[in-house]
Amino acid sequence: MKIGSKVYWRKASGEVIFITPEIESDFARETTKEDDMGFYPQLKGFDPAQVEVLQLNYRQYYEDFQRAKSYVVNPDTGKMEFIYIDGNGGETPTPQVPLTDQVSDLKARQDSTEAALLALMDTTTTT
Repeated sequence: MKIGSKVYWRKASGEVIFITPEIESDFARETTKEDDMGFYPQLKGFDPAQVEVLQLNYRQYYEDFQRAKSYVVNPDTGKMEFIYIDGNGGETPTPQVPLTDQVSDLKARQDSTEAALLALMDTTTTT
């Protein structure tokens, strides 16, 4: 069984408090927010009503976490956002959608554009 990380974050600010480790084991089991808040020392002392959890898929955003300088959860959308270091040593000025999501979106757009071009080319050659 493969279980992705859980991102615990402050509801008010989006600040990430703790990210649980990913688990790959035949004996792994899903845990609840209450289980985690009682088990992980990093979560003890927080008011559960003020903390939200985002369940990630196994290996979701793995590359983004490796490349990012920092990350937050957007409190309005409940989704991860990252600040990356650019090629010149600077950083992106504001948190942005994960690069893996941006690449997936671009691939989907490219596939759609290619399909539309093929359909257009097929229409022009048959008339």
